[in-house]
Amino acid sequence: MISGAFLQRRLSPAVAKTSLPLLAALGVAALMTGDLYTVVVGTLIALATLGLVLLPLTWSVPLLVFCAPFRFYITYPGTQLDVALTNFVVVGLGFTCVASALMGDRPRLLGWERAIAAWVGWTILSIAWTSGLIASLRGVFQWLMVFSGIVASALCVTRAADPAGAVRRLLTALLALVAVWSLIGFLQVALGLDRILGFLASPGGAVFYAPGLVEGRLPTMGFNWRSGTEIQPFGPFLNAIEFGIFTAVGVGAAVAMAVGRLWLGPRWLVWLALVLATAANVACLKATGWVAAAVAIAVAFVTVGRSIRRVLAVSFAAVALFAVLLWVFREDVTLRLQDLAAREGTTGATAEAISRPAIWLSYLDAARTRPLVGLGVASSIQYGPVHWTRAPTGNMVAGQLPTENSYLTTLIETGVVGLALLLLTLGGAFVRGVRLSRRYPADPLAQGAGVAAIGIAALLAGNMTVDAFNGEILGVIQGVLVGIVVAAVRLVPMARKAATP
Repeated sequence: MISGAFLQRRLSPAVAKTSLPLLAALGVAALMTGDLYTVVVGTLIALATLGLVLLPLTWSVPLLVFCAPFRFYITYPGTQLDVALTNFVVVGLGFTCVASALMGDRPRLLGWERAIAAWVGWTILSIAWTSGLIASLRGVFQWLMVFSGIVASALCVTRAADPAGAVRRLLTALLALVAVWSLIGFLQVALGLDRILGFLASPGGAVFYAPGLVEGRLPTMGFNWRSGTEIQPFGPFLNAIEFGIFTAVGVGAAVAMAVGRLWLGPRWLVWLALVLATAANVACLKATGWVAAAVAIAVAFVTVGRSIRRVLAVSFAAVALFAVLLWVFREDVTLRLQDLAAREGTTGATAEAISRPAIWLSYLDAARTRPLVGLGVASSIQYGPVHWTRAPTGNMVAGQLPTENSYLTTLIETGVVGLALLLLTLGGAFVRGVRLSRRYPADPLAQGAGVAAIGIAALLAGNMTVDAFNGEILGVIQGVLVGIVVAAVRLVPMARKAATP
């Protein structure tokens, strides 16, 4: 029997009043459908969400970060719809945190936080005028994971007895996540193409990768981590560009934690993550990942670099490591640069048609349809150019090219208003995190906000050439980083005032 006092120690007194009845209501709704499959799935989701709720947030949110790649995809009977159980757990925890905040101390929103709330509201409201209701419902649900990450991590820090310790635990979980999956990326290379394809098509692959997406790419071998019979690391992503951005976040965070005066994580983990993430970032051969890593490193030195000696030492080590990796992968890097030049700069009809500038120009026509409010979340792909690909069997297969730009996607789907609110949220988190870190170099919470800002900078740079702002893994990480900044903005000035005699 779970006591009310036990729950109170975990989240707040409101949890006993909100989370359990909410989960019970979801269970009753599942039973009313009369479908056994729905009942089983609903029960699993309820139990997993309840498990996170009963843990202290200082443990459940870091656990959520580290376990983000475990998606547990299932295909709903009678449909081709892939459902990731983890998504429901994340959103369930987010709703529980919101209910707890509303029924507990009811904190008043600060100026910048109102922009975040407006962004959430506008994204949900866009369902009212969407051109594709079902797709938009799924898209809004994915955005809810980002919002849940913000709320859960912000409450994790603000309600912790030791806020600085809570931030350290979140950043440690992030570094451990990147280090582990960078190592797995090299294991993927060692296993080879045949074994990897066999795993993707197996039931075990559905733990990490959407079966429908895998099935759709297998006929054309449309995996951008494949080069002939060789593969590059791709980690928990089918799109290796996202893996490049993922490792860039780890590189930036590790550099910041190595350069800064304060140790925000175990030293051995910081250096291990830096080495593994840098190696994986180079080895995945994605220019987007390289650019995102370069931006993160540059921002890291500006944000938390205090000791000139330490900055120079870490800079020398990073440059030396990067040079060694470029030498090791020199042939692959050369081929990759030639491929990029061929794709973006040739005058051939096929190469020119699939270049990013050509794709972006094609999508701009859709953006002009409803420039202010947009066409609805997850609707942009309907307006993409069609590209024909020859399958290994010799047949030609048609597919629509994605926007390959999160900013353009947001403009098309939520209009100028939605894009402005998105930039206010992410740009605001970046600016505030950097400002806190530079203003309070001896405050671990402010320094943690600076590290979070560096991760956000990598995501902002990487999303210029991929659509991943609300990705199932990168989106959750992004939400957690923004939540850390939200908490620091609230707590650091209060702590400084309390310390002033």
